[in-house]
Amino acid sequence: MRHALLALLVLALPAAARAETAYSLGNGAVRLTPTLQFDADAGSYFGQNRPGGFRPGANLRRGYLGFEASVGEDVTFAFAWDFGGDPNDHSDLYEAWVGYSGLGIGTLRVGAYEPRHMLEEASSSRDLLFMESAAATNLASGLASGDTRLAIGLEANGERWTASGYVTGGLASQPNSWGQRGLVGRVTALLPAPEGLVAQLGVNGAYQFRPGDKTDPQSIALSDYPELRLSGRQLLDTDAVRASNAWAVGPSFSAGLGRFYAQAEYQRIGVETEESGGRQVQAWYLAGAYTLLGQPRRHDAEDGTWKRPTPEADSAWGAWELAGRYSAAELRNGPVLRGGAQRIWTAGLNWYPTETLAVMLNYQNGILRLDEENRRFQAIGLRLSFSL
Repeated sequence: MRHALLALLVLALPAAARAETAYSLGNGAVRLTPTLQFDADAGSYFGQNRPGGFRPGANLRRGYLGFEASVGEDVTFAFAWDFGGDPNDHSDLYEAWVGYSGLGIGTLRVGAYEPRHMLEEASSSRDLLFMESAAATNLASGLASGDTRLAIGLEANGERWTASGYVTGGLASQPNSWGQRGLVGRVTALLPAPEGLVAQLGVNGAYQFRPGDKTDPQSIALSDYPELRLSGRQLLDTDAVRASNAWAVGPSFSAGLGRFYAQAEYQRIGVETEESGGRQVQAWYLAGAYTLLGQPRRHDAEDGTWKRPTPEADSAWGAWELAGRYSAAELRNGPVLRGGAQRIWTAGLNWYPTETLAVMLNYQNGILRLDEENRRFQAIGLRLSFSL
């Protein structure tokens, strides 16, 4: 089924690229916009110093197909199904939500979606610097936000600021998690800066005050892939820890100056364990990019994020971008939290032939420090992406 769908999507890309991107229904009362994102990934690991590590792989990382519609001036709703997934094959709901902006203070959004939590979480996946978000983003968002999160929230913005807050439940794609309860919030502001420099400072937080997983109602686990979704193994993993609540909080910074772009985030993560009380761990990353050809990344005031480079109107070469990132995660604190530590250097080359197509090449050099061993690895990842 997965391979048949993959072939169908590949055949549909040229037609989709030529199609109108919005349709009016009911004499313009409803405006319908199809949504499609297709990310096909492949890659391999090498240079591993121990057996039983990460394996090469290929998968349809994302296969979103759906629509977004507006009714009048104040009501918006969206639905999308994900025919892709992680290395563990699955097909699930991606989003289903209704938004209302007639309150005069922002947009109230209810349903299953990805809350605007951290910088990389608030961004569309098509605008990320690398094939995957940093471990800091994935670890913190796993508590109370992330894809398909059941949530009710308010999102507001001005010319130089954004603010969002949510009450969240579990993940729509994981029925066992529906008993979870949490709070998520994010605030950003543009800083005073010289002409040509756009700099944004933000702070965000997440609090899971009821774990609520049916398989283990009083446990919390912190884990992540090695910043690629090629292998199903997660060696950076605390396993399930008996806990009553967990939280994550930290600042973010992003800035653009001409063709240069930089971003950084830090997360302090706390877990209230039953065995040894409150324990804290941390994760962070630094990343930068330079646009070689095309229009560089630009700030989006609506959600406090940055849109990817775009080709010049008269260019046959598209847009090209070089990127680098250093990511660190420390999940060790006492006898209960023994999740290991991870350090990864990533280099990326991104090519955007058109505004709807992208090709991403990532190289990683990383190390995992576990209780009884250190695991070194290198990896190459390649993504072909199409989105409307």
